[in-house]
Amino acid sequence: MRFGLICVAALALTACAPDSAKVEAEIQQLVRSYITSTDIAASVNMLDAAPTVTSITGQGRIVRGRDLIKDEANKQIATLSQLKVTAGAVDVTRIGNTHALAIAPFSIAPSSAPQKPTTEGAASLLLAKRESGWKVVHEHYSYSAARRP
Repeated sequence: MRFGLICVAALALTACAPDSAKVEAEIQQLVRSYITSTDIAASVNMLDAAPTVTSITGQGRIVRGRDLIKDEANKQIATLSQLKVTAGAVDVTRIGNTHALAIAPFSIAPSSAPQKPTTEGAASLLLAKRESGWKVVHEHYSYSAARRP
């Protein structure tokens, strides 16, 4: 009898658990959109609303809060339309059911020559599941000039 109850409980938990592949694909899509977006308003909507949201820029600046992260992005808005950002494979590590770590390489090239990146780097993003979906709670970028052949 006890074995039967354990089996029923295990099946119930499995039925309630989110489909791992579907969740991973959802996170990968969000990360790709976030990294490659040149639309600041759309990017800000992907950030968590909590005041503890943080960003570490490629220049090593620590920025805290959604509004200050938006201000930092606005400083670079003049060049965004001239750039093409491409994200590589997004590696997702789930941290329980409500958090995930995503790591992805990226390259930045002029829009006129997207096949010739001038910058290469990596981004790591910590995401949290909220009622409105997955949100970025921390981001860290690191990049340098692209290697020349």
